[in-house]
Amino acid sequence: MQRIQLSKNFYLDEFTRSQVAARHGINMRVAENGVIHHNLRRLCVTVLQPLRDALGPVHITSGYRPPKLNRLIGGSSNSQHQFGQAADIIVSGQTPLDVALWIKYNIKDFDQLIHEFGRWVHVSVSGLNSDPRRQQLTAVKIPKLTMIRKPRTVYVPGLLSVDEALGRAA
Repeated sequence: MQRIQLSKNFYLDEFTRSQVAARHGINMRVAENGVIHHNLRRLCVTVLQPLRDALGPVHITSGYRPPKLNRLIGGSSNSQHQFGQAADIIVSGQTPLDVALWIKYNIKDFDQLIHEFGRWVHVSVSGLNSDPRRQQLTAVKIPKLTMIRKPRTVYVPGLLSVDEALGRAA
């Protein structure tokens, strides 16, 4: 089977791999030239390829998520991953915060940029005919305070170190 190229260095199969989907028999196929395919291509051409050209290999840790997979993993009900507009990424040899800051200062058309837990970056493009929000957040886990309460995720405005974001979230 021939790989479907989305940009110079990115291929569709990088965005449709999921061990959870495979275990649960979830179909990860994306129709070539459909809306999801178009969105993934736009994400690659406008954000991920320039990032790779500047900083080196970009690894997709989470790409397209059909709604069933998104629900199964506890993703947000309005997650842009469901529409092929978002990817969670890491870049070899770079901290997630440095990657997020590079995108902030070098990519004008990102929609959402989240430095997540000091471990990866979530980046998205807006929907067709929508202006990019250029939203920038840092996600941190607030520890549980009692035996009953679970840790909770808090999104702090701005691209911050985890310690800075925890300080602002407290």
